[in-house]
Amino acid sequence: MSRTASPWFVDQLVPELLSELAITELPADEASELVGRLVGQAVATRTDADEFATVRELARLGPDLDYPGGVIGDAYYASEWLDCECHADSPERDAAVALEATLRTSNPLDIDPGLLSAVTATVV
Repeated sequence: MSRTASPWFVDQLVPELLSELAITELPADEASELVGRLVGQAVATRTDADEFATVRELARLGPDLDYPGGVIGDAYYASEWLDCECHADSPERDAAVALEATLRTSNPLDIDPGLLSAVTATVV
């Protein structure tokens, strides 16, 4: 069995790594916001990105994180309305459009271009 395949092995290393790098652990909502900004910034650099690439990418994290609140929870909820023609002019669709726009244009992170490029390559 590969040690990287199981969260039991990886999750135990995260606090130790954060401590080594002198990075304080963020509360879940702040971490969610940071991930949302990172994904939004990565999507904004791609000219071929889907109209809702940020929302779709963050929504994929929802089930694995036990459906959290915050930006990831908002994206998970918003993703329910993206492909349904019956909600084309609905308040839910408008909220998804607003969330995507906010995440793509939020305060950009001061991030190494190499890291942003690596994240960008993995975003749908």
